[in-house]
Amino acid sequence: MAELPKTMNAWIITRAGKPTDVLKFRADWPTPPAPKAGEVLVRISYAALNPGDIKMMATIIPWKGKAIAGYDYAGEVIQVGPSTPTSAPDIRVGTIVAGTVPLPMLLTGYGTLVEYIVLPRDQVVEKPSGLSESVAAGIMGIAGQTAAAIVTAANLNSLHKGDKVLVNGASGGVGSILIQALRGMGIQVMGVCSTKNVDLVLRLGGGEVLDYKAHESIYDHLSSIAADPTRGPFDAIIDCVGDDTLFHRSPGYLKVNGKFLSIEGGPLGHLTLKRLPAILGGTPRGFVNVFSKPTPVSVNMVIGWIERGWMKELPVDSTFQMDDAIQAFEKLGTNRTVGKIFVKVA
Repeated sequence: MAELPKTMNAWIITRAGKPTDVLKFRADWPTPPAPKAGEVLVRISYAALNPGDIKMMATIIPWKGKAIAGYDYAGEVIQVGPSTPTSAPDIRVGTIVAGTVPLPMLLTGYGTLVEYIVLPRDQVVEKPSGLSESVAAGIMGIAGQTAAAIVTAANLNSLHKGDKVLVNGASGGVGSILIQALRGMGIQVMGVCSTKNVDLVLRLGGGEVLDYKAHESIYDHLSSIAADPTRGPFDAIIDCVGDDTLFHRSPGYLKVNGKFLSIEGGPLGHLTLKRLPAILGGTPRGFVNVFSKPTPVSVNMVIGWIERGWMKELPVDSTFQMDDAIQAFEKLGTNRTVGKIFVKVA
């Protein structure tokens, strides 16, 4: 097995708060021990940042002591623990893998802004050969797996070619992956974004793009589109931004049996009052909170999209060096990023 240093670089969350206040760089963080049966040790090359990283930092930290920041990763397997009956046989020393840290590990303080991490062998997935490591960290991480969870929750595979879906936040990490997958399924996609990102969303597969800055009321405009007998209402709406008004006004442009899916509610989003039945004053449309629980199944769904040629690109907003991770989080916190932000770890 490869000989490792006793310590490594890591970004540590010291308490709840803003990244600039709670993140601390440590060059002396203990390197993890050798992997046990059913585990692998990965040397991380890139971490991809997510809005959820900032949300988790801002809440009461559920783990004891300090935690390592970051969810998503790409890197090389450098040690493999003893095999078990459930081990993935194709994961070996030298395999380049990508994905996101399993939820139970995240909740106990393990993250990806660190040089080395031990992961369950059956939870890591090999990177497709045509994908760069940095892009793999984004497309196989939370963003890609959330897109896969949306497709599953909306039962979009059952939609017919030509059915219409609205994607709000189409130029973000999840949106930019999702519209490419929907296009590959033959679904008509209207993407909503700002003026500067219209060309990008068109290139990625938005058959039509709505610039929300170009209309006094985007909700009135959507209602006028739905009222056109040659166009009609949407079969589904996917909100990657968290626009409550978009849902409450949805009877004007979403079919009666259509679904409104949101990724902004987090693990407790199913408790939202938006799900109140219409008889109790709720909006008379189906609201679905999509919370992505990372699994190899969802990663492999994304890989399937790649292998079918549906995924043409993942927009890269910017790439920061490990020392500059706080600046990366500051940019992420502006909510004006296009695509994904990466940190080069090693």
